[in-house]
Amino acid sequence: MSKILFILRCYSGFEQSLINKKWDPSGAPTIAKILERAQNQYGNNVLFFSKSNNSKLNDIKARKLEIKNLKLPIYLIKPKLYFFQFTKVGKLYTELCNLLITIYYFFKFNPSLIYTDHANIFITSLIARYLNIKIVVRVMGIKDDMRDCLISNTVYAKALRWSYRAPFSLVLATQDGAGSEIWMDKALLKNVPRKTLLNGVDTSIIDKVIKIKNNIYKKKTIITFVGRLEEDKAPDKFLEAFMIVRNKIPNKVHCFIIGSGSMRDKLNKIIVKENAINDVSFYTDINHGHIYYLLGKTDIYVSLNRFGNLSNTNIEAMSLGKAIIMPKSQVDKGIDVYTDKMIKKDAVYRVKSSDEIKEISSAIIILHSNKALRHKLESKIKFQSNKFIYSWDQRIDWEFNLLNNLDSYNEGELNKFLERI
Repeated sequence: MSKILFILRCYSGFEQSLINKKWDPSGAPTIAKILERAQNQYGNNVLFFSKSNNSKLNDIKARKLEIKNLKLPIYLIKPKLYFFQFTKVGKLYTELCNLLITIYYFFKFNPSLIYTDHANIFITSLIARYLNIKIVVRVMGIKDDMRDCLISNTVYAKALRWSYRAPFSLVLATQDGAGSEIWMDKALLKNVPRKTLLNGVDTSIIDKVIKIKNNIYKKKTIITFVGRLEEDKAPDKFLEAFMIVRNKIPNKVHCFIIGSGSMRDKLNKIIVKENAINDVSFYTDINHGHIYYLLGKTDIYVSLNRFGNLSNTNIEAMSLGKAIIMPKSQVDKGIDVYTDKMIKKDAVYRVKSSDEIKEISSAIIILHSNKALRHKLESKIKFQSNKFIYSWDQRIDWEFNLLNNLDSYNEGELNKFLERI
């Protein structure tokens, strides 16, 4: 069995768990599930590197944390130059500190494997080149800067390209429709083993009741958006489209927005401007049981992700058989090409892009008015998704078994094994 050192970003969905010292993650399910499986194996350790401005998180003085419901040694690392943290000097200082701290813990724990994410690619690329250790990189989503750096000549882009071309033992990418296969072929060394994996769904999760004001779902059509409130998810476009719907068919619809992020203030301003406070319900930092409960009350699910529409919440909505609105694929970037292969055209309602507010609002009105079409979409997406979506237990079993048996394969054998699955 491998002795694993996890070198990870402290995801926003983990922050409240660290503050409360009780494991109840509200995001990054792939990492959360791997850590939960890793706690059953002796000798594993976790380094969480935080760049958060969460004052409660930054008030934590201890470096080593004991978290209820997660029996893993957790080390919270927060190096910052508080007056220069957003400058180039501050960022360089943070990276150098993180590198030195990582090397210290590497020699202290003497792991046989490092499991890391994209946020720590600079650090782990150096370790991969100069220390004798197997490194698995977990990539969750391909953002524009990851694509742009492959052709840009800025210092940052060149450093990122150099990092990607380290001799990693394995790169695992989440299949979220973002075109990760194409990106990996361009970014990684040709001989680095790689695999793209679709996330799983919780087949045995128990709905956790959460208060819904005035039991509004019994009276109105519920339109739901789930995701980080950041530009790449286009929550503002969703809300603007909903306001058009609300004005065209007043007192008929209500929306759930589930998520947190930097755009929350912008969304609040739209709601205040439209005097729509009674027509929008926000849910922030809630666990998956609560999300499942709200999805159960949902009539129309809208995903406007600019970088792929097979995110975890989306495949959960598919497996639950929700009528879904999503953008068409961006073939030139490889975005949602895989989604098109897995989901037939008549199983979801596709709009031209995340920016087509009028088209999105029209789609919502059509599905609100045409229950027969809505039920047809629900039936088709549930049937089709059951063919390619696995449970989280199956997904994590496969990934964790691979981590523990990585030493049994040489490079050629590993590549052949990954091609077969």
